[in-house]
Amino acid sequence: MTRRKRREFNKERHDREESKEAFKFPLDIGSPDDADNGPETLLYSPPAYVRRPQQETKYSTLRPSVKRPTRMTISKARQVPSSVYGLKKPERPERDEREIYLEKFKNYNSVIVDKIVQERTEREKRKDKQKIKEQQRRTELAALKKKRDSERAGGAKFRQKAPAREKRHDTLSVLGSKQNKLREKQQAANGKRIGPNATQPGISILGSAQAADYKEPDKALAEKIDEAFVKLNVEGRVISYTSNGIIGRYEVKLNRAFRVSNIPRLNAALKEELSLNELRIMSPLIGTSNIGLEVPLENPRPITFRTLFEASSLKLRKSDYKFAVGKTVDDKIFSYELSKAGHILIYGNQPNYDTNVIDNILLSLLMNHNSNDLKIAIAAEDDKYDDYLDVPHSYSSRVSLTDKETLKMFLHELNERSVAFRRAHVRNIQSYNSRVKFESRKATLVIIIDDLAALLQNKNPDAVRALIQILKQGKPLGIHVIANHMNTKIDIRYELLQLLQTKIAFYDPDNNAVSGTDELTQGNDALAVIPTSNKPNRISIGTVNKTVKQSVFDHIKYNNR
Repeated sequence: MTRRKRREFNKERHDREESKEAFKFPLDIGSPDDADNGPETLLYSPPAYVRRPQQETKYSTLRPSVKRPTRMTISKARQVPSSVYGLKKPERPERDEREIYLEKFKNYNSVIVDKIVQERTEREKRKDKQKIKEQQRRTELAALKKKRDSERAGGAKFRQKAPAREKRHDTLSVLGSKQNKLREKQQAANGKRIGPNATQPGISILGSAQAADYKEPDKALAEKIDEAFVKLNVEGRVISYTSNGIIGRYEVKLNRAFRVSNIPRLNAALKEELSLNELRIMSPLIGTSNIGLEVPLENPRPITFRTLFEASSLKLRKSDYKFAVGKTVDDKIFSYELSKAGHILIYGNQPNYDTNVIDNILLSLLMNHNSNDLKIAIAAEDDKYDDYLDVPHSYSSRVSLTDKETLKMFLHELNERSVAFRRAHVRNIQSYNSRVKFESRKATLVIIIDDLAALLQNKNPDAVRALIQILKQGKPLGIHVIANHMNTKIDIRYELLQLLQTKIAFYDPDNNAVSGTDELTQGNDALAVIPTSNKPNRISIGTVNKTVKQSVFDHIKYNNR
């Protein structure tokens, strides 16, 4: 076995290598110090030390020259205090923040960014032009004011003398046509601004209110009811009384053991005992376990339109398209908004009774809305509603129900509104009117169909199809239909009954439109069903005097131009 030779330090070899010339760094080769030494062979290959150019890729032209900033990009580092300056920054030239921000995108090409920058610059130019115009207008007004002051100081007559009044009755005219014309001429001569001359009809022209004694009960009838319960061996007594002037309700408290199934038999027994043919039992009353005996009054107190207007929210003069029709039995105003009511069906309203629901609805709308907000269209055979066509709210002339193109005009309006709303990216008339200018706003259109039975009986399928389309799409577009169906012998299609959401039904022994109409009295008595409630409300329709209606029309025609 051979032993390995032990390594030893060779000092001579170490000194020999130390004395050799040290290897130069490649960048120092060819320096001026070595120019005299002559050519020297390089111990390295230059391509190894030369930086190779970047390889061009297929999509190199599409890449931005700088990296696009993201929300994770740090745009400004945290300030670190210096040992010499502390937190004091060195003095640098002030630069605009907008310029610094745009430097990030100076090498980034984007069509969207260029378009945004262009729109922003144009907007700023428009603002500058508007400021210049406003400043010019102010200077002109100041010069005009200075000129007027100088004329007044010099004793010039600035205002002309008003023309003398011709006659007393022209000045105090209710319609005020001559007075308004003279006022306009005077204001034009004086240089004053002439504003819109539109006023709402006052409550004073609505005639008289309902008689004040309509709430007094019939004590003799209350005693008869108590005696009838004693004779029928039923524990019950009258505890309160309410009335709307047409129908009185006696609230009766029964024994808790009384069964609800016996109410029809009790109704028949009370009719025979009290000798009342028109007696209706309301069971139970809302909020209580008692029943109500509804009896028509022998001496009714008519419900006037002024009472409906003053006792409801209509007197607040809001532009909410609310209408009042009548009073419920518990002496509350039956009012509803047209936008919620949708389309209205008036079923079984006979012409021989002065219970015109349409007059109450239209007068309620005319009292609080001008011709820019409301339009009325009439489809009828007679001239019963021609008075509404003389006011500025009229949409068109009266349309005949026997014409084949009866509702074609309204269907064209429906399609135009549908296209306009779709372009404005809205779904209802309220949103559309809030986005467009005042001149482009759409008015709420109310279409009155005087006799729906005549339209259905005329064998006009085009008109029926147009009516169904209006009923399906018209409510959000601001088009509402009020159909009066007087002939109860002609049945209404189930589809039409479903599309006419609000129903006001008078006496009908067959209960075709609303169940319970067979218990009503003929005349001023109806059941109303609204879309937000399935339970019908018994209401007494308000009466409209012809003089009151004509005074409202005169005020609108002569004072609203």
